[in-house]
Amino acid sequence: MSGHFINNPDVILPVPPPSNAAPILDQPLNTTKATTNESVVNGQDGRELVDIDDYRHADGKFRAIVKLFLLYEGQISGTVTEDEAAWAIATGWLVKGDIVVTAGHCAFDHSHGLGRLIKVKAYVGYNGREKVNSEGVEFRHGVAVATTEKWFNSESGHGPADVSFIKLSAPFTTVGKFFTWKQTPISQKGANLGVVGYPGDIANDKGERGAMMYKMFKKTDYELHGSYMNMLQYKIDTNGGNSGSPVLTDQDPHIAIGVHVLGGYSYNSASVINGPYGNRFKAYYDVADALGGASRPLDSSRPDKDKRPWLWTCHATTTETPEGDPVQVELMKTIKFAQSVHAKIEDTVIDADEPISFGPDAGPQMGILASAAIAAAGRLAADGAGGSSVEALANTRPYDGVLGRAILAEAALGCFFEMPQKDQDKFTEFLGPIVASLKPFVMGVAPKLLKGTLEPSMRLLLSNVSPGVSTKRKRTGRSTEAEKDTGFGRKLTEQESAFLNGLMDQVDDPTVESFFGTLTTIGDVIGSALKKAGPILKDVAKIGLPLLLGTEAGGLPPLPTHLDPLAHRAILAEACLEGFINMPQGKRIFKNIIDKVKVLGPKLMNATPFMVKYIGPVVADMLREIKEKEEAKAKS
Repeated sequence: MSGHFINNPDVILPVPPPSNAAPILDQPLNTTKATTNESVVNGQDGRELVDIDDYRHADGKFRAIVKLFLLYEGQISGTVTEDEAAWAIATGWLVKGDIVVTAGHCAFDHSHGLGRLIKVKAYVGYNGREKVNSEGVEFRHGVAVATTEKWFNSESGHGPADVSFIKLSAPFTTVGKFFTWKQTPISQKGANLGVVGYPGDIANDKGERGAMMYKMFKKTDYELHGSYMNMLQYKIDTNGGNSGSPVLTDQDPHIAIGVHVLGGYSYNSASVINGPYGNRFKAYYDVADALGGASRPLDSSRPDKDKRPWLWTCHATTTETPEGDPVQVELMKTIKFAQSVHAKIEDTVIDADEPISFGPDAGPQMGILASAAIAAAGRLAADGAGGSSVEALANTRPYDGVLGRAILAEAALGCFFEMPQKDQDKFTEFLGPIVASLKPFVMGVAPKLLKGTLEPSMRLLLSNVSPGVSTKRKRTGRSTEAEKDTGFGRKLTEQESAFLNGLMDQVDDPTVESFFGTLTTIGDVIGSALKKAGPILKDVAKIGLPLLLGTEAGGLPPLPTHLDPLAHRAILAEACLEGFINMPQGKRIFKNIIDKVKVLGPKLMNATPFMVKYIGPVVADMLREIKEKEEAKAKS
């Protein structure tokens, strides 16, 4: 357990409940050496004392860091009262006035056999027991706790599930800004991560250990899929009492990306938020938010004769469901829409005299064209923001990789749909935040953009798509090894490089030959998708697509259209591609993606010379219309 204990009690903290605080033990109690001993892992201790103004005042950036005192059922016996017991200390952080996030082992102790948490004292502004009644210090006690099923029910605690949410007796009223959380990135290079909390190895001038708040930020490289138990690892110095501290970045001191819980001789670790390796924070938050109150029944798992007012520990049926999580709800909607495009494209989707179809599997091809159209439109808008130069850019810039990226993304989407349900459920944890970040921009632009490109010009575009291998333009074959030389472009991340190499390792001579009738090669398609286009939908969602929305969008959701499923499919396909890039996959996935590119690529890559040219006039019209409206509004 990473919490620290205090012994030799004397009652000096306010009630309820009666308190005890005294010097903590010189070393935390441990049973498993490297995995639970939070430690100073650098040659020189890098922790800094936090300026008290940062947590004494309501507007302090660390005001929402909470000092916790914890009492467990195993500490109470016939001979030891709670006033005589050694209370543990830990750290938490407020996500609401009366909800504290902390470590799971703060809710249930496996390491020392202490069992359930039964009492919690929580302070903001804490800076020593002799100052608990001073201005700037506020106290609450806990009434309920929600923790993960995997932590609670495992024999010795499951590190990745080491998180809990504590409901307090009443909201803190002197905290100006609470913490929020976001999904822990799968990997980062040079991220300036920090842990802020109350380490128990440092004493104040009164001899009280864990009395003052300390911080340490350090440049960190990490990859979740290569770390111990897929946890967030860092060389940031901590000690017992830091358990439950938020892991922050210097970019925003109020957004946590992990919960500090474990340590070792060379690094310390955090449990992960959301994603394929993390805990569903919104689900646990909702459970904790609904708990508490004097009318709650006793925990049904304890004997009826035991009428002690235990805190709650919540179970799998209430904590593991994604229902109510808006990110997951929206993802399920997008998956449903994206799947609907699998069907033959009817005239209700494309308003034309006759249905356009490659046959029963038209959905992937139309999804690719729609995805490329949206990405190219964003690039054009960003490069020609004024509108006057957009058409010229469309005729001169090929925007290499846009269509290749769409093909590769569609292949990834196809692999996602073929996953076993168990694997698909895990994968959706990664997809949700990506889909949520793209949706407002793509769905806001797509109806008008796709109508402008699909109805008047997509038929012309499709007329240039070769239905099979052409014998007229058959080029000299390239060797398999030559296909793996994919040219130059943007610098790839380590994950992208590994993904590219994994794909190209599955390219054989028949795959190369499948592209002989096209104007490009499979190596060029895959290479340009990663080296030239990159995560293009994410990029244009930041700059290009907002320009096409204009200033009058006002955040209102666009009205649904028959073209929405194509936009949803484009979003989900890009999210799936990023998922496969960032989450390690076996050879089978790489082979499946290559097999799909082999089928999709030859049919669509011949459309490359026409793609951007047909989109240019539509983008130009949209930008001019927005500019005219803004000028008219300014005059009025």
